Amino acid sequence: MHLKNKEKIERLIKFFGIDRDINEYLEDLERKKDEILSKSNFNEKVNYFYALGNSVRFLIYNLIGKKEMCVCELTAILNVSQSTISHHINKLKQAGLVFGVKKGKFTYYEIYKNIEKKYLI
Repeated sequence: MHLKNKEKIERLIKFFGIDRDINEYLEDLERKKDEILSKSNFNEKVNYFYALGNSVRFLIYNLIGKKEMCVCELTAILNVSQSTISHHINKLKQAGLVFGVKKGKFTYYEIYKNIEKKYLI
């Protein structure tokens, strides 16, 4: 850890009156970070939150959660181009949040149920 950062944290600990050795405190923080990073599906979780971190994708995800929809319906509702909707749907599919079911000429998208619990740290 950079010395300047260590000094800032040390001042913070003193400010709040925490009676703890700075090195022990920093080691505890490192252990917590390592615990999160060591989770087998860490990158999968990052993709999940990245996919929903865009407001349009989050809206699409929630709309599909209410009712299965095709790209043309989402285009009409959101007033954006078909290619933009398709791009966002692909990001949601890559993150494993939605899947498509072919019905005639159209693909209707649905969300995987109870997916959120899978990604909690």
